[in-house]
Amino acid sequence: MAYRRNHFTWTAFGALFAFGYGNAVLGPSLPYIRSAEGISYLVGAAHQVAIAAGGGMAGLLLTRDRLPLGRRSMVAVGLGGAALAGLALGYGNAAAITIPAALLMGLLATLALIRVWAALADAHGPRRAVAMSEGEVAVSLAGIVTPLVIGALAETAVSWRFAFVVGAGIVASAVLLVLRADFPEASSRTEERARPGGLQPTLMIVVAIVALEFALSFWLASYLNESVGIVRATAVALVSVLYAANLAGRLVASRLARTQSPERVLVLAMTSVLCGLPFLLAATGALAAVIGIVLAGAGIGALFPLTSSLHVQASGGTADSALGEILSVAAIGQMGGPLLAGAIAQAVSLRAGLLVMLPTLLLAAAAGLAVHRRQTSRVTSA
Repeated sequence: MAYRRNHFTWTAFGALFAFGYGNAVLGPSLPYIRSAEGISYLVGAAHQVAIAAGGGMAGLLLTRDRLPLGRRSMVAVGLGGAALAGLALGYGNAAAITIPAALLMGLLATLALIRVWAALADAHGPRRAVAMSEGEVAVSLAGIVTPLVIGALAETAVSWRFAFVVGAGIVASAVLLVLRADFPEASSRTEERARPGGLQPTLMIVVAIVALEFALSFWLASYLNESVGIVRATAVALVSVLYAANLAGRLVASRLARTQSPERVLVLAMTSVLCGLPFLLAATGALAAVIGIVLAGAGIGALFPLTSSLHVQASGGTADSALGEILSVAAIGQMGGPLLAGAIAQAVSLRAGLLVMLPTLLLAAAAGLAVHRRQTSRVTSA
């Protein structure tokens, strides 16, 4: 089956770009939110925990496919509701408003995300790994654009808060496209189902890779500044290299997945991370750090879409329920990775925290992949 992008595919990419903008808006806005509300680092971090918790709740809600709205309606309502919650986050001006807004934003945006991913997976069947990798490219592009928009608006009369209005405009455009698109119906894909009983290693991989991604992205600027000795402004700017590397990794993965199995491309992505971590974690200057960021970031960018495609293929239910499972466990990694690395950093140092966490999480992901391949081989030979 050849991979071809149709009208729905491009609509899904537009919806993913809108999601990506909302997903990336909190981090660059957080210093301004903290200043405006006069809150501590801990209360500021509670906003990120709230978004992750909302995403986990969305995953749990969709694991059984019991929500009354269909795919197209859920995407439109979820994105629209998340945009309104985003306006409350940007203009709420009090933690009692902005933290619940972050929770609601995470919940609604992830409900839409799951439906988009599921529809994209069903639309492209055996080529879902290619489609999902390209979909992550749209998310990455939004992640690169969003900080630039916030930084530019912060210097104007409308201020950084207007970035949430821009986000609402992007969502409105995406919703118009979604309402005009033909979404594929949910399919159980019984001809591909090969999930064995017991432990689901693909979900183990999801927890590990999400924890790895968020532990690195959350602490990278602090690590480069405090442990490597790079000045703060430069350290913050170098975080954009990580997102650019993520984008490059997803582009490469989407091309490789056309001719290689998702498992093989996933091994290559993990190898890239493994090659990059020593440069990054032992860095004493900017050059080694950048080499590490590029290699590790490219690999990390490919991990989530490839693993998601594997789980959808191995799942015994619909793509919607499979993606619900993925996003519900991803919340564990999203919250746990940065927190555990921070706890070790508090006790020893930030370099030690990342030195312990990042290789351990990569090994856990590799172990999960090995178990998945054994189970798949067993089912195929049965």
